[in-house]
Amino acid sequence: MSGLPIGALRHRVTLEAPIDAPDGAGGFSRSFTPVANLWARIAPSGVREDFVEHRAEQATTLIVTIRWRNDVTKDMRFVYRGRKLRIQSALDPDERRRLLICACEEIT
Repeated sequence: MSGLPIGALRHRVTLEAPIDAPDGAGGFSRSFTPVANLWARIAPSGVREDFVEHRAEQATTLIVTIRWRNDVTKDMRFVYRGRKLRIQSALDPDERRRLLICACEEIT
């Protein structure tokens, strides 16, 4: 894995996939189920504040780097120490299937 020093993937995260179940009223209820426990590098990339339903909500953006997987989608999320990190995008930086860089967002 060139580009990352030994030990860079030192955070243990759980990759979770969504499960949508009908709610009986024409919509659905979303829950998540664990897919895999992975080693990752987590680095902050920014913060922004939005007003949602008349209240301020802060969104922290992070970059989560994992070993390459072909099953990661933007509907999934990582869980790290109880924090839920929604995947916004996933990128194979050199298209060699070694790493996957995921732009994530945590709402607090």
